[in-house]
Amino acid sequence: MTDTTTVERLLLDDLDVEGERATDDKFCGELYRALARSVWRNDRDADGQLSPSFARAEWLVNEWRARHGHEPLTLAQTGGEGEVAATVEAVLGRLDWSHRPLATDRDHPAHLGVDESPPPPGHGERMAPVPNSDAQEREAHEAAAAERQRKAG
Repeated sequence: MTDTTTVERLLLDDLDVEGERATDDKFCGELYRALARSVWRNDRDADGQLSPSFARAEWLVNEWRARHGHEPLTLAQTGGEGEVAATVEAVLGRLDWSHRPLATDRDHPAHLGVDESPPPPGHGERMAPVPNSDAQEREAHEAAAAERQRKAG
């Protein structure tokens, strides 16, 4: 994934103005989440728009970090994709970038031919904001047993 499109190069070059932020892991995570599941365009490139896959958004952030001598971060599929933090919106807005949510009800041409990839280890159900299914099942069995005992008793 080393070939960049014109609009990707424009984004990376624009972000270089904010190069000191490349060291800020929080900002980089917010930038990844803003790039993924969003469609970005720049007023200077009327024909181009950017809506990277999760993996490509991670690559763009890490490419920008590498330009400024920083190690890559694991970002793809870590949650919150499509959320645009006010900080990122302000930084990219000053650089003439605007965004809208990515329509996810259909395949996007930029994502065709990209291999599917599972969430990184340590993510998925374990990181979900709901109890894991084993705990839910155990609680349901305990509640059913208590109800049976109450009715029998």
